[in-house]
Amino acid sequence: MKVSTLLVAAVSYFGLASAAAVANPDSNDVLESRDIHARACFDSGANFGNQRANARDRASTACNGPLKGKYLKRETRVRCYSIGGGKHVKLTVGLTGPNAPDSRTLGYSECYDGLLSEIMNCGKGGDTTYGRWRFRADPNEGAC
Repeated sequence: MKVSTLLVAAVSYFGLASAAAVANPDSNDVLESRDIHARACFDSGANFGNQRANARDRASTACNGPLKGKYLKRETRVRCYSIGGGKHVKLTVGLTGPNAPDSRTLGYSECYDGLLSEIMNCGKGGDTTYGRWRFRADPNEGAC
C-alpha cells in the first residue's frame, strides 16, 4: 500500500479532515450570533436590595412605553423611576453595539429581557452590550 493511501485512510479514520463548512470569524453572520460583547456589573454604589421587584416593574413600564420603538444608530434613551426605599433606578437602552444597523425597532420583549438581565444578575446594577443593543440598569439613592 502506498504512503499516500495510508495517509488518506488515516485522515478519514481519525476525522482530521471535514467537508463541513466552517464559518469565517470575520463574517457579519458570525458576529451577529455572539451574545455578549461587554458585560459589567457595578462594584460600588447603591444596590437593588428589597426594591428588586419594583425595579423589574419599572423596567416593564419603560419597555411598554418610552424605551420601545424605533432607534437610530447611536441613539440612547434614559428613564429614571422611583423604586421605593429612598432609591431610584436609571434605565438606559441604546442602539450602540458594534453590530448596530442604521436603525432598528426595539420591541417590549427584547427591551425587558435586556434590562431584566441587568437587574437580576447584578446586585448593584450593570451595563451589557450585545451585538446591537446596550442595556443598563443603575440603582441609586434618593429621588430622580
